[in-house]
Amino acid sequence: MLLVATEDELSEAVVCRLVVEATGSEAGVRAVRKDGYGYLRRSIDKFCATARRAPVIVLTDLDAASCPPVLIREWFGAKTRPPNLVFRVAVREVEAWLLADREGLGTFLHISPQKIVADPESLRDPKRYLLRLARAAPRDLQNDLLPMKGAAASQGFGYNSRLCEFVRTSWSAERASGRSPSLSKASRRIREALT
Repeated sequence: MLLVATEDELSEAVVCRLVVEATGSEAGVRAVRKDGYGYLRRSIDKFCATARRAPVIVLTDLDAASCPPVLIREWFGAKTRPPNLVFRVAVREVEAWLLADREGLGTFLHISPQKIVADPESLRDPKRYLLRLARAAPRDLQNDLLPMKGAAASQGFGYNSRLCEFVRTSWSAERASGRSPSLSKASRRIREALT
């Protein structure tokens, strides 16, 4: 069994895709996600305990933290992490990892890859940037990805389902890794842990 713990549905799809790219299969993966960042932070000791018996992958977003080492120190302090725990941080959000595959995302959104930033980890808000790009997408994608006018939501109702579909069918972690150091490290660490 492999336990995958993430903040949200999109992050889960990305980790599962990395697992498939590392092992060729998603068999034996048990995914858990509840209340985003807070749930992961509260449950980190449980994930460490589980990692003493089976591999565990935890992915969180960097968000407003200054850098991954600072966030890791906040979560773990001086505790030693179990070798079977793969704890990775997406800089700044997992959407930056999607943006890093400029070719794949460009095709998905029907825009030129050159319109997508070459260094997505430098963005303060990758999700907002992705939504801005989606304004040039075909109407059906806009309807799914973008919030309705006047809505309090920051994204459309189909945001997760459409981007998860993109991750499963078209996104290339290999292409994206060249533009996203945090993704490259996560992919390498997952491969090392599972093969």
